[in-house]
Amino acid sequence: MPKKGIILGYLFFAVVVVFLYFLFQKNSQETPLISQNAGLKTLTIEKGEGLKEIGEKLKEQGLVKNRLLFEAYALLARVKNNFWPGEYQVEGKINLKDLIKILTGTPQVQEKTLTIIEGWTNKEIDKFFTEQGLIKEGDFLQALEKISQDKELLEKYDFLAEAVDSYDQDEDMANLQGYLFPDTYRFYQETTAEAVIKKMLENFDKKLDPQLREEIKELGRTIHETITMASLIEKEAALDQDRRLVADIFWKRLKTGWALESCATVNYILGSPKPRLTYEDTRTPSSYNTYLHPGLPPGPINNPGISSIRAAIEPLKNDYCCFLSTAEGKIIFSKTTEEHSRNKAIYLK
Repeated sequence: MPKKGIILGYLFFAVVVVFLYFLFQKNSQETPLISQNAGLKTLTIEKGEGLKEIGEKLKEQGLVKNRLLFEAYALLARVKNNFWPGEYQVEGKINLKDLIKILTGTPQVQEKTLTIIEGWTNKEIDKFFTEQGLIKEGDFLQALEKISQDKELLEKYDFLAEAVDSYDQDEDMANLQGYLFPDTYRFYQETTAEAVIKKMLENFDKKLDPQLREEIKELGRTIHETITMASLIEKEAALDQDRRLVADIFWKRLKTGWALESCATVNYILGSPKPRLTYEDTRTPSSYNTYLHPGLPPGPINNPGISSIRAAIEPLKNDYCCFLSTAEGKIIFSKTTEEHSRNKAIYLK
């Protein structure tokens, strides 16, 4: 570029900066850039969001008339990196200078960190959120039912449509169980049950990465079958190697038509887990009872963690056919039913 062109470019840039500066001073102190009828609104800034995302939210809520002008003002005020995650209460009658002061200050509502344990059912998650004061009792389960009928969400997550179609509604089991990924989450206090569920589903979608999905496909199984199996493994074994051994036993039983006879499924039906099931317990009528019905139950009996999911996808080949858990939680494996009977006599006294 000729030297003259460079000079003109700098002059033009300087004029723009000066113009924006005076416009910033005028509007930030006198003219509200926010609608007079906006009223008190809550703006949520998520972790990782920058000026563009924040400006779009302000514009969408009718709090800022011009997103680009907001961004320019923030740049001139040198606060582009001073916006912190959290929830902010913004009044309609406010000038831009005060708006930026609010959004770069301490959030009125801080994030709450909560950990969802591997193997929890939807009802247990609902109870936990209620006890933590995050949502009202029952809202979580109601939101699950609503989301399970959200066509747009079902199209976004292929595993959801498959799950909804597989559930036995007559069993009155909560929809989408198995797909609320157990993890440590950060939620805003003023969040909704729907937002919480969507965040957990998004996490599941990320954790079940393309490689795992491809492995499931190569095995000729569906995601729903795999997650259902993982939920049984989650309750049957605590150690990673034991989980992989149990997975191989269960998959072999399915292949030969041998009932899984998983105590975890009966405990799920009973609602109150027992350390030892009676014969009568194993006769409890339900399509989830794997003592009565060969094959997998209609759906997951809990929300399994990634270790159990991986075990279901990558079982450890072995010669065992049966196993039992001791009072101390140790798993004893057997290669024959006769050996299994002897182990029961020894360890289940």
